Amino acid sequence: MKKTRPGQLKTAALALAAMIASPVLAQDGTGIRGNLSFSTGLEVSDNPDLVTVPDGTTLTSVTNLGFSVTSETRVDRFRFSLGAGIEGDDGGASTEADALDIRRSNIALSYARDGANSRLSLSARYDEADLDDDVFGFFVDGVFDPDALIVEGGTRQLTRLSADFSTGIDAPFGVDLSFGLTSNSYVDASDPDLKDSDSRRISATARFSINPATTARLTTNYVKTEIDDLVDTSRTSQSIGTGVTTQTRTGLELSADISIDSAETLNGSTVTNESDGLGLSFGVLQPRPDGTLAASLSSRIDNSGRRTSASVTRSFDLPTGGLTLSLGVVDQEDEDLEFTTQLGYTREAAGGTLTANLVQSPSTSDGDAFLNTSAGLGFEAPINSISSWSADFSYGSAAQFGEEDGDERTAAGIRYTRDLNEDWALNAGLRHVRITEDGADKRTSNTLFLNVGRDFSFGF
Repeated sequence: MKKTRPGQLKTAALALAAMIASPVLAQDGTGIRGNLSFSTGLEVSDNPDLVTVPDGTTLTSVTNLGFSVTSETRVDRFRFSLGAGIEGDDGGASTEADALDIRRSNIALSYARDGANSRLSLSARYDEADLDDDVFGFFVDGVFDPDALIVEGGTRQLTRLSADFSTGIDAPFGVDLSFGLTSNSYVDASDPDLKDSDSRRISATARFSINPATTARLTTNYVKTEIDDLVDTSRTSQSIGTGVTTQTRTGLELSADISIDSAETLNGSTVTNESDGLGLSFGVLQPRPDGTLAASLSSRIDNSGRRTSASVTRSFDLPTGGLTLSLGVVDQEDEDLEFTTQLGYTREAAGGTLTANLVQSPSTSDGDAFLNTSAGLGFEAPINSISSWSADFSYGSAAQFGEEDGDERTAAGIRYTRDLNEDWALNAGLRHVRITEDGADKRTSNTLFLNVGRDFSFGF
């Protein structure tokens, strides 16, 4: 089976950057700006690699470098960035002393152009990082990734390319096209469940304005993931459908979609799982003086089978922030009914900024259905005119439907920041990470860090 590997995608990203940058940077009066960031410092950790049996306390030097170029005109926007993290340690208990390691690197670009009645956006990004660095987080392309919770050892290379085009935005007829390519590659990963994979998606929507308040649409969507395992597994899901959205005089928005869904799993050329059926989605959104009230119902088929879900959401616009509350249920094929929740809260005041979120929702990974939970809490407050402090907490868990135990990852930290002068700032703090894997020992890491850094901004 022919595979598109990250090295090829990285070359494509660089080529796309050159094609985009040439016309953008050649324009007159664009106000092109550049930024160079630099920080260097030390970290002391009792388990920097988040392994089951740590080598011992390690002192590590950490240098982070970043460069970006941005350009914005009346009709288009461009950004190109590079970054790297370089580490060297004293050897700890059993490693080579003074070893230098590029633990993180990334390259990213994006371009967007607004026409009179159209919109184009292109983006490409390549990230390479040690799996214990928390660079990728719980989500990949907006989807909760259960593998991100419990990885141990190795490097992950993640490449993403996307292109979106819309025309007829304010016209009676319009078309939306979207293309995406994601590649995951693991190097020296100790977890046998981590497999290289390539995923591509294509979607298209044709919009028809029936009257100023009602729009009809035809939709199609195709996603295929190829996994580099012993049996060359590939998973495909696709749908074709139609829908309508209308708005009443009171502002009530109603939407309904019907589709034909199908999903298939192949091991080589052998079909191992196949399902298809009718997909339905309904939504209601009512603006309120202090926010919105919404309800949704959906029943769709993917590689994990049929999933039916319903939810009610209420959002509030508050004088110093906002609040969102949601409660729902999800019924996964051949499994028991489960509850889903969502909570989001922000508050900005002179004494500090507080953010909190909680999301419990289903997802499909490697053909299996998961019920995922992610939670975050953050607070940032000034101490005086030159210093501030912040604290954060994050939690993620994933368990397959029908199973009580799953994998969990918890992280918490506190940071102190102080301006040394107009250009340089000092950061110091402590971070704790705990991983609980079903059927394995717990892993923990405590890291104390101190660094200084600054940003250099300039024009062209």
